[in-house]
Amino acid sequence: MARVNLRAAFMSGMESTVAAQQVFTNRIDEVAAFDRSLIGLHQALDDADVSPVVDRLQGRHNVLTFYGVGGIGKTTLSHELERRLLSDARAEGREDVVSIRVDVSEDGASDIESLLLRLRAGLGQLGNRWPAFDLALASYWARAHPGETLQEFLDASPAMRRAARSVGLSEQIAGSVGQVVPADVGGVAGLAHRAALGTYRAIRDRVREGRLLSECELFAELVEADADYETLSFFPYLLAWDLERQPGRRGRPARRPTVCVFLDTFEVLGGRSDRTAERFIQRCVYLMPNALFVNTGRNRIDWADNRASGELDFTGPERWPYLHFGNDTAEPRQHLVGYLSDSDADSYLREALTRDGEPAMPAGVRERIISGGQGLPLYLDLSVSHFVELLARGGQPSVDDFGGTFTAVATRSIRDLPQEERDLVRTAALIDRADAGMLRAGQPSLPDGCVGRFLRRPFLTHDDAYELPYTLHAALRHAIGEADRQLPDGWSDRDRSEVAARLLRWLGERLGSSAGRAATAQVLASGLKLSGGYGVFDDWMARATQRLVEAGQWTEIGAGLATGAAGIPEFRAIRAAIQGVQLRRAGRAQEAIGVLDGADAGLGPGSLTAHLVRLHHAHALRNHGDYTRAAEIYQGLLGGEFEAAARYWLSDYDYLNGRFGTALATLREQQSRNAADEGERLRLIGHILRVNARFGEATDAYTEAIALAREEGLAAAEAKALANLAQTACWSGDTDTVSDAADQARELLDLVPNPVELVKIRSAEAVAHAMSGDPAAAREAVGDTRRLTDGIGYRGGHNLADVAEILLDVLARDHDGARRTRSALDERTRTSGGNTYWVPIVTSWTDGADMAAECAPAVDWVDGPAASLGRWAAVVTPR
Repeated sequence: MARVNLRAAFMSGMESTVAAQQVFTNRIDEVAAFDRSLIGLHQALDDADVSPVVDRLQGRHNVLTFYGVGGIGKTTLSHELERRLLSDARAEGREDVVSIRVDVSEDGASDIESLLLRLRAGLGQLGNRWPAFDLALASYWARAHPGETLQEFLDASPAMRRAARSVGLSEQIAGSVGQVVPADVGGVAGLAHRAALGTYRAIRDRVREGRLLSECELFAELVEADADYETLSFFPYLLAWDLERQPGRRGRPARRPTVCVFLDTFEVLGGRSDRTAERFIQRCVYLMPNALFVNTGRNRIDWADNRASGELDFTGPERWPYLHFGNDTAEPRQHLVGYLSDSDADSYLREALTRDGEPAMPAGVRERIISGGQGLPLYLDLSVSHFVELLARGGQPSVDDFGGTFTAVATRSIRDLPQEERDLVRTAALIDRADAGMLRAGQPSLPDGCVGRFLRRPFLTHDDAYELPYTLHAALRHAIGEADRQLPDGWSDRDRSEVAARLLRWLGERLGSSAGRAATAQVLASGLKLSGGYGVFDDWMARATQRLVEAGQWTEIGAGLATGAAGIPEFRAIRAAIQGVQLRRAGRAQEAIGVLDGADAGLGPGSLTAHLVRLHHAHALRNHGDYTRAAEIYQGLLGGEFEAAARYWLSDYDYLNGRFGTALATLREQQSRNAADEGERLRLIGHILRVNARFGEATDAYTEAIALAREEGLAAAEAKALANLAQTACWSGDTDTVSDAADQARELLDLVPNPVELVKIRSAEAVAHAMSGDPAAAREAVGDTRRLTDGIGYRGGHNLADVAEILLDVLARDHDGARRTRSALDERTRTSGGNTYWVPIVTSWTDGADMAAECAPAVDWVDGPAASLGRWAAVVTPR
């Protein structure tokens, strides 16, 4: 199903006498709203004549939102609601209550792949039967992640790894697949890309035969749709469908499981100029109407506002009847989390510190704090920490030690710390998350003991689900940055930049060159934030960007770039490079050229980031058909980090323009970086030899490329080389070899689609039929070649069709017809600026090798025009 149709289908459808303790101020209204929301959601699901999972036009009643200013206690509220949910479930002996927590602000958390797998891992607590989702995921993974197993992806993030291993996620998914593909040998979780592709093929074939989950509407469409993020963002529907069918546990009657998904720091999504990530997450929420999503953030969500319809899919009051401004009763709805009342704030301070069961804070101190804090929980937390610090020094806190603005409280918090720890808190305020190693990198002169003491400070929160487990509240990080400017020993901007640079280097060293795709993306996101915020840069960021682009991970690179400052030239350049890649890969080459042209201004000629910009500028120009300008840029990249890529594309440019000797010599000297590069090198060598009619040597090159691709599990590369083999064998009329290569290629292309290769295969079949004396079949294949070409806008396809048509006319002794088509071919290739060698090749059939050489004197045939064109002339000589 085409992407637009898929979208439409889903839319229609410390030690002392003072005891310190954690306190949760009882926000009675919010807790009650959560309880009513669960009851209301289940009631609405039970009363529906048709499940909203199936009836996608029904309004949704599954979003509870708590919003308010930073430091108001939204995250604490969210955690408390989750704690109460699970505690009540344990007390009742219920095993059908599931909680899933995602902090949207964490690097990679809004990536749709990571989000879906965390949802699936959470739901795995209910059982191991999730067939619709698991089978569709297996089909997607085989094509979207060639050579990367699911287990490798799950292990890349500590949060993901812990969630997945807690339920045996890989084993659960493999079990679902094994019900359909008993011969599967770990294609999803484990062994080989070819096994994964075989799994996909088996699933797809059973879907087409109507023998697999035919009762799940749109399952077939999702299995067969393009394996991209757009398709994946509709997979929550399959999770919801499977959830509807979960059986009762331990012999109890079946009842509806309770599933709550807590999405914290939701304002991160709404703060982006590009709402793609929010659109994907909104689809997830909408398509899972049988799960309650509890969103916490600084802002209301505008999903019930029709004005958001140009950016989000499911908008308006009909879709979200409880999320509009007028609703102040029906749950779940949107709640403004207010400041604590004076009474609640006093209760908090009385309970936070006690001595012999009585409040440790004198009434006057509490009154002063309440007056200054105006009910902001984070203000109260910092004031409690300040009180404890004064006690620890042996003093008796007085009223004058408290009060003032939030920034003033943050200032006191810094002053309370020893000098070494003041520098550590300033370091922690520069970044979203940290661990001991990162802090030591920022402050390398400090001893480990100092770092260890700092990490036990109460204003740091710890979550071992993350590889960098310590964090400061976002509002506190901002306040510390402001407060530090008022302190005598406060850091200057230069100080901050120097520390940020050390942190950036540490991130690059931690990443290394063998990190997986997910880890690379997360570390790069942290690096980009440091770069945009503090004017620092490191070359590893350019390398990581290119690594992700080459791996196909271009949609989510640098998701927070739009919120960064203008930054230094290197930051602006890498931002442009990332945007350019995203535009080019989305088919908007002209826009990519506009973004990338001049984006390297202000950078030195040897700058790695400048080279990254130029490389992708050249790629965009090439995609747009401007081979000459692209080649000029590639030429300028020789001798740099990206020389291998530039040299390859220059060789391709030489090939397109008939400079065969130059291209061949360069390719034979080239050192490939990996198996994929080597395969491309072999295939281009084969192209040059083929158009010089050295068919045996071309066959050897393609055969070697096929064997390498099979060994490395590179299905897309194997399909290309098989198509090229057919394009070579066809000139001898060897229909068996052509047919066999074409069948193998088509089978792979069904798994890893590439319509250009289908054009090449059909044109090869046209030539093979002509050479074997079946003109009718040849004419039909020529027509198919042109139709396929027009369907995808591949200009080179008509050149191949012209060549086959001329061959047919020559074999039929219709030289006038052949010359007319040759004229069209000549005009076509001159306009495109490439493939002009085909004109002398076909001329050798009508006018002989000597005449053919005269019509294209610039072509540098591998062993001279007489020999190369003589071989081509012999192709049509009767045997």
